[in-house]
Amino acid sequence: MQQCITGETMLTMDEALKLLRDGEQKQWLIAEWSWHISGSGNGGVYLGLVRGDIAEKFLDDETWNVMKGDGLTNFSIRWEDGEKRTEYSYDPISGKSWPLVIYRNFHSLEQDQFDLLEEFRLFHNLWHDRKNDSYSKILDDGTKQKVVFRDSSGAMLVDTAAIRKFCAARGLKILLQVDSVQSFDVPQAESSEVISDTKLYARRHITNESISGKPAFGRLLGKRVIEALQIEKCGVWPYEDVKTYEAFIIGTHDDGSDAIFTSNPDELADYFGKNAQNPNYLTPVHFRKDVLAKYFEKPSLYSVEDGFLRCGSKWGVRIDNDHEDKVVVFLGDLGRDLPESEQRYWRSFNIRPDGGLSETCFKRSFLAQFADPTNLDLAIKLERRKLLEKWRDAFGFDLYAEFHEDDVGVLADLRMPTSDEWTEFDRCTIAATKVFIDYLNESQLAKLAAAEVAKMKANDPEKPVRGIDKLQAWLRQNGGQSAPDDLISSLRLLQELRSKSAAHRKSSKFTDLLNEQGMEDESPREVYRKLILQPMLAYCRRLSEFAESHTLH
Repeated sequence: MQQCITGETMLTMDEALKLLRDGEQKQWLIAEWSWHISGSGNGGVYLGLVRGDIAEKFLDDETWNVMKGDGLTNFSIRWEDGEKRTEYSYDPISGKSWPLVIYRNFHSLEQDQFDLLEEFRLFHNLWHDRKNDSYSKILDDGTKQKVVFRDSSGAMLVDTAAIRKFCAARGLKILLQVDSVQSFDVPQAESSEVISDTKLYARRHITNESISGKPAFGRLLGKRVIEALQIEKCGVWPYEDVKTYEAFIIGTHDDGSDAIFTSNPDELADYFGKNAQNPNYLTPVHFRKDVLAKYFEKPSLYSVEDGFLRCGSKWGVRIDNDHEDKVVVFLGDLGRDLPESEQRYWRSFNIRPDGGLSETCFKRSFLAQFADPTNLDLAIKLERRKLLEKWRDAFGFDLYAEFHEDDVGVLADLRMPTSDEWTEFDRCTIAATKVFIDYLNESQLAKLAAAEVAKMKANDPEKPVRGIDKLQAWLRQNGGQSAPDDLISSLRLLQELRSKSAAHRKSSKFTDLLNEQGMEDESPREVYRKLILQPMLAYCRRLSEFAESHTLH
């Protein structure tokens, strides 16, 4: 961590004393901060960690016990039985106190740095954002929760609960130290006092002696011991919070009310006699399809796959998503595989069962058979993968280029929109256009269809030859009579949909396009299904067949 120079922000003596008194009541503690504002004051805050058995001894006076630049590693020399003994020590293991934020000075040859105590970082498994120099914990839903960061004033803050949990496991206490020197514009009543209780010791002094041209100044120097949490609340094994389980609708009672049961796997029946009176682990639970919208929105965190949903490698759950308007998950999988926060999220989309498992899921789960998905969302991704493989095998080059790193999530939006909103239609249309048009391997297509491309340019010199044109040229020049160049119309329609709907504001041109296709009264989902998903699925299958026929020959 690099040192951050503060601006026009400081702690007055009263604010510094309040900081000490509030202690653990604050969500954030200042781990390191210093300021120097000409004519106003200077000072700093520094947080130390002290052995719990001797923490109170640090409150005998107001002086700081943990200083910036204190060495954490050292050699010590002692005499024992007339012999000189030299020993190496590392304070976080063998010392009495040490800083949470370690200051390192390079004698003006390089910028000073602040490092977070490694043991604290490892205890919470904190991710270091090197760009912003902050440390975060990865939560169960894949999002990041800041634990250590610098605010706009330059103060380095640490989550109070996080440091108290660490101290609970380590047998430590927190030593919060403050030093505030404040100048006054008018003379003050001179005073000197000690402020002390069982957890706090500070000395405040005010004098009318001149400093920095001001008629008076004062200083508050002190510290406060903050207790750790109880070790049972440290949050790591074997002191983790007991997992709770959401209950889900699994059917209806005779009176028409919802039948609800816990997803706790330990309370569910299996096929070997366990909990025979309760619902089975494999009881299907039904959800609205838009439960997946959250995961589609963040492809950098989540991956919605054929039969599986995952959050990186943090968690994953089997899902039956081979349905048009719903998702089905086994009751026991919900409890076993989803974190508590995700269970609560899924519960809000829970609906009464309507129908059963998809044929695909049934074959895979109960018959141990391979089965391709039939739902358009999944089938089109599967057929695209097949197309890429067969095209490469048949023609020796890739039909499509690899996605740019900023577009790696675009394939997630090649799907049926989960809502009937035109905004989502636009988003999915842009994704489909990128997948099937923008990433065409134009350089290879043009190179291998140079003669046909030249004809196109000669026939219409003013018209640029773009990706779709290059694919058409390649099919004409290399495909022979079997080339499915009629598929080009599907790509041109997709391009037109993006141009008239997604890429620009909607106008009468878009309405006219829908009228031409006989879709003027259809919902956005139906337009996407009939004008994009179904044609692109046929495009993938026919090009795959074309490539496969050339491989066989």
